[in-house]
Amino acid sequence: MSRKDTLKSFLTRRENELPHGNFSQELPHGNLDSDPPNTTSTDKVETSKPLQHIRSGAVGAMGRSLGQIANAADHARALIASGLAVVDLPTDKLDGSFINDRLANEGVDFDALYQAIKDTGQKSPILVRPHPTVADRYQIAFGHRRVRVLSKLGRTVKAVVQNLTDEELVVIQGQENSARSDLSYIERGLFAVALETRGFDRHVIMSSLGMEKTQLSRLLAIAHSIPRDLAEAIGPAPRAGRPRWVLLAEKLEQLESRTTLDRLINTQEFQNADTDLRFVKVLDAISTKMKRTNVAVPLKSSSGHKIAMISRGRGKSSIVIDDNATPEFADFVASRLSELHQEYLDQRPPNGKTVD
Repeated sequence: MSRKDTLKSFLTRRENELPHGNFSQELPHGNLDSDPPNTTSTDKVETSKPLQHIRSGAVGAMGRSLGQIANAADHARALIASGLAVVDLPTDKLDGSFINDRLANEGVDFDALYQAIKDTGQKSPILVRPHPTVADRYQIAFGHRRVRVLSKLGRTVKAVVQNLTDEELVVIQGQENSARSDLSYIERGLFAVALETRGFDRHVIMSSLGMEKTQLSRLLAIAHSIPRDLAEAIGPAPRAGRPRWVLLAEKLEQLESRTTLDRLINTQEFQNADTDLRFVKVLDAISTKMKRTNVAVPLKSSSGHKIAMISRGRGKSSIVIDDNATPEFADFVASRLSELHQEYLDQRPPNGKTVD
């Protein structure tokens, strides 16, 4: 028996464990799915056999098998691919994942998805689990945008219901987005930060995003360097890529004040721009401000020769003396600094600010 036939035979047996609700038993494979019916099942949807529980806590983290989580992801994908365990669920019984993985739910891609589903129906089922704390509700592992589209269209959602632990859910959620190349660099970074904040083990985060330890460390470092409100204002910016987000993070560290930046992101022009253009505008604004504040100005002698350069930025100024042009001048200036400072204080207006 071929692998495909074996899988189908297994899933056919699994089908008998599911209730006789509003099933899409005749759901075709591939991209030929028809529109789901507009009727809603009132039968309680049971799930397939629960996966082995994964322990939490320090001891559990050490003993947790990522192989079990990977098997859960493979099992869920097999159920979806088979079309044999798909049920129709009303959108008002679905809640999003406890970890948000997107900065923008709508846009050009969303509009295209909306039109495609409106014209040809839902192509592939979403994956949900029974809500861990609310009866008769379900939590989405992946397929959030499809749910939003189908909700707008007033249709039910084709879904596979699978018992999943928190670890299994986030790994499947992350792997599905990685497989579809759905998340931009910053969205992957913020997703990793969210998982880290929730206390997930680094190995779980690595498995979810499909990256090694060094890559994850770099991703987290960049994501932590970008203020959340700024990332949300910019949006996913899929064309920016890692190098430009790294550049933005570096420039933000050198920025003395966010006043100009905050003024920019609150303008109507900025908010109306697409996400990639918003990224460019932010990077340009920071670069321009830094150029203005860090311009080095030459200091010349009475004869017109350059003797030093003065630059200002980040609340401080610096004077660089050319030792080749004026040997020992730096020592002379250093010896006179105390006297010059006192002279400066003496000549200031009475209401001037005193410097101790």
